[in-house]
Amino acid sequence: MDKSRAQDINQLFLEYRRTFESGDAEQVADFYRFPLHYYGETGAKAAVERPEFEDLVRRLLAFYRRLGVAQIVGAVTDTVELNERSAQVTLNWILLRDGDGGREEVYSATTRYLVSEFEDALKIDGLIAVDESRRIRDALRRR
Repeated sequence: MDKSRAQDINQLFLEYRRTFESGDAEQVADFYRFPLHYYGETGAKAAVERPEFEDLVRRLLAFYRRLGVAQIVGAVTDTVELNERSAQVTLNWILLRDGDGGREEVYSATTRYLVSEFEDALKIDGLIAVDESRRIRDALRRR
């Protein structure tokens, strides 16, 4: 993968993280190409349309607010170029909240994305999801 493409992918996810932190589901959805191809941990897959995706993001953001998430840190840990226009990108996400001694981790998760060039822009075309519900439940219990 050339350096320029890697920088573009890193920039995409930097902007994505910032937008996710802002809490606007519609703006988060702007980073995706629909229908989004969604692959779950159970092996299930689905083509998700934008309105359904926005609802999922709204629910996730509501949980983040309940958990007191103040910051999301995301780091690209791996990128596999699939072809000239597509790559599989792995990110480690760490959710942080304000604690007595500064920021403390709520939980972390690793997620994989299919990123494709579409109409001269990078878009997230596929999401290989991690079920965060157990992590969220555990974090809510610890609160």
